[in-house]
Parts: sequence; C-alpha cells; structure tokens
Amino acid sequence: MTPFRFYLDWDLNCQFAGLIWAREKGLFASADLEVELVSAHENPSTATLDLVLDGGLCAGCMEDNLIVRAAVEGRGVRAIGATMQDSPIHLITLAGSTLRNLSDVPGRRIAMHRDGIHLLEAVLTLHGMDPEAVDTTISGWTLDQLIDGTFDAVQGYTTTEPHALSRRGITTHLIPVRHHHLHPWAQMMFATNHTIASHGDLLKRFVAACREGWKGAMTHRDETADMIAALSGEHDDPRENRRILDLMLPLIAGSRGLDHAVTTDPERWRRNLATYARFGMIYLEPAYDEVVCDRFI
Repeated sequence: MTPFRFYLDWDLNCQFAGLIWAREKGLFASADLEVELVSAHENPSTATLDLVLDGGLCAGCMEDNLIVRAAVEGRGVRAIGATMQDSPIHLITLAGSTLRNLSDVPGRRIAMHRDGIHLLEAVLTLHGMDPEAVDTTISGWTLDQLIDGTFDAVQGYTTTEPHALSRRGITTHLIPVRHHHLHPWAQMMFATNHTIASHGDLLKRFVAACREGWKGAMTHRDETADMIAALSGEHDDPRENRRILDLMLPLIAGSRGLDHAVTTDPERWRRNLATYARFGMIYLEPAYDEVVCDRFI
C-alpha cells in the first residue's frame, strides 16, 4: 500500500467522520492507500497550507477562500473535492432571541472571528444590507458574552460552539451566512499542482474512498457516533456525536444528496470567485481551472 498523509485543519472529530469511516472500514486500504489523518494539534504552529506544500505525497483541507487566496498568490495548490457542500459557519443566537434571520442583523451586536468578518460583510451587502449598520467585534470575546447578552449573536461552527453551549444547558438558534453569489464550501480538500500532475491516479482513488466514507458515515450515524467517540478527545460522547452528525447531514449531502458527496459545482465556484474579487478578498479574479482540479470528482 502507498503511504499518504492527509492534514486536517482541526482536530479529529465529527467534522471528519467520512474520512474516519473510510479509514476504519478499510476503504482506503481497498484503494491501496495507507492514509494517515494528521490532526491540527500535531502541528499547532504551522498552517495547513504550509504542511501540504512541504509534506511530499499528501493533501489537506481548509476553507475554500484560503485555497483561492493561495492559488492567486501563486502557491501552486488547487482544490480537489469538497468535504462539506455548505459551510458550517453560522451566526449563533440564543433560542429565545428575536434575531432569527440575516435580515434581522442590522442594528445588532455581533461577535465574529477574523476568518468570518469579510464573509459576513460581503453576504450582508449582497442581501442589500449595510454592514456598517451592524456593531461587530472581531476579537477578545467569549461564548459567555452571548449568554449574558453582551452580544446578540456570535460566529460559530455547527459542529462546535452549539454543543459546547448545550453542555451548559443553553439552547441556541443557528443562522447560515451565505448568498447565491457567495456560497462557500467548507474543509475543501486540496493538493499541490505537483502531486496532482504526478499522482493523479492516487488522488482519484483517495477522493473516491472519501466519497464512499461520507456516504457510509452519514447512512450509519449511530455506528459513526460510537466510532468517533472512541477516537476523538473532543467529541467523546456518542449521544452528542449523533446530534452533531444529524446537523452535518445536510452540509455533507447538499441539495443533490449523498451520492454527490465531495463533488463541487463549476458555476458556483465561478460565482464565488467573482464575489471574492469584487469584495477585495483576492486582488484578481482567477480562472476556474487555476483554482480547481475537478477530474477526481
């Protein structure tokens, strides 16, 4: 079997259920691959992009806008498949809040991370709202400030913050941050142009095994929840894992169903690329095939 390293952009948990299933159920092995899933905590000081650039025969995952930026900057990487069809980045409010939709955001106090503030500003503008009408804080905030009312909403990941709050008895409401012209994928798989050119057959087998892994993990969510609990220090409660996986199902399946897991959409890519350029997230609009290699999906 061929050793192959895959660098995660977070620690091993439900976000990577399909890859875990593919490894534990022998799907990678059946593809003649010995896949090592490398958690982010193993290299806390090094960006996933740099790990992949220096990692030899490997690939990784990170948010699609980071891949776009790296490609535009000439770093020599391209996307090869989408872990999630929809981004799990949401605005989180308390269950009883009157902030229920993006249209309710103007005039509210919102806490964001640096990776999400440009996304929020662009999406609000695309929906015809003025980002300046929102009181945003970018750093130095905690989930406690959502609970005590300092903020009306905070940025969070479907797989993380709502469950941290649930453990404390706090019920939440989630608001997606997206628009037809800015509809990101999440944890996009990527590889270097050299690996794509030299090891295309290997990548095709890897991506195919990932697709089957996600189909298996999402179809057998009880078993997956137990599997992850035995392997993850972060998601070690099978019952909570099942709830997370239920929330993840539409993110993995998207609008076309599990048979299309890990695939992407060229037209959606082109809309996103145009929007990234329009809002200055990248300094030029690249061609689709400069950012994406879709022959594996």
